[in-house]
Amino acid sequence: MSAESPPQDNEPLDFNGRRTQALAKENSQLREYISTMMTRLHDNDKLFSRLFALEANVLAAGDPEDMCFTLLRELRSQFSLDLVRFWFDRDSLIGNTQMTALSDQDLIWIEAGEINAMGLNRRHVWLLQMAKDGFPWMQPRDESLESIALLRLGTQEKPFGVLGLGSNDKERFNPSQSTDFLQHLAQIISLSLEHAITHERLARLAITDALTGTQNRRFLQPYSHQPLSSWFGKGVSVAALFFDMDDFKSVNDRLGHASGDDILNVLCNIIRQHVRAQDPLIRMGGDEFSLLLPSCKQDKAQSIAEQVLREVHSIPVEGEPVSVSIGLSFSSPQDDLTLTNLIQQADKAMYVAKALGGNRIEVAQQQGKG
Repeated sequence: MSAESPPQDNEPLDFNGRRTQALAKENSQLREYISTMMTRLHDNDKLFSRLFALEANVLAAGDPEDMCFTLLRELRSQFSLDLVRFWFDRDSLIGNTQMTALSDQDLIWIEAGEINAMGLNRRHVWLLQMAKDGFPWMQPRDESLESIALLRLGTQEKPFGVLGLGSNDKERFNPSQSTDFLQHLAQIISLSLEHAITHERLARLAITDALTGTQNRRFLQPYSHQPLSSWFGKGVSVAALFFDMDDFKSVNDRLGHASGDDILNVLCNIIRQHVRAQDPLIRMGGDEFSLLLPSCKQDKAQSIAEQVLREVHSIPVEGEPVSVSIGLSFSSPQDDLTLTNLIQQADKAMYVAKALGGNRIEVAQQQGKG
């Protein structure tokens, strides 16, 4: 009989071999996992670097409109998005904010309650795949989009808008993905916009006359001793009208201050009907107002003054006629007067009109550069 090797002698060798193979496999998986994590960390580091740069640019923006414009530009370029769009509630805190620099591709105004009706107020971020979920706020020009992230701006109780980030890649904003980064972005944008809107409102209140809604004298302070070209640009002619109600103290004494306030608002409303929304109308004090008309020829400014003069005189207050005296001054691009000088000339012309009986217009003589 031939001798056989004991079977137990081979078993330790088989076990060690299997253990070595398992360790090698575990090491390979661990190296792959570490490589994946390092790649992800590297990608996240780049992502957060871009986010910090975006936040810095947003915080450096001067006003809400500039901030939104910066966000649109930076998000498109830094994050390779196919759509970046704001939907703002026109009845919210942002509703009265100037946004003329943004096109209808960038901003769409929505009505009160639309955000809540869509359920967007209950979510910080909503990820959608367009072919599966759809979204009614999309337009025909957005038909190439495959996925979108909707970021609520404002609190759940008081949302003021939604920021949409769209991509032609359906996996870019897959609903199964984490939204931590996008939630952080939404909070930063919300807080920044709310702060900018509040700051702008406070700044506007500081230079706004509470009674008439016109600007006040503080509005002129940054420009008062500057040439007109530093405000309105080179090569721009500027006309100034100076208004003063005739016998205003007597009207106040006879009819009361409430009627006097009504007269001032009537005057301002009449003026606004004949000028552009951006033409500065400033209450200089009491019943005196100045109006600046950039890029306006002298004969056009005089025509505006004549229309205001006629309309004010045709509207009696409590049965009594009222009138206004108006002075007109003009600065050509060659003159480039200082703002103070231009207004002073119009003021002096107004006093001439008042001295000649009121209810008339006087034009200041050209006095050259101040």
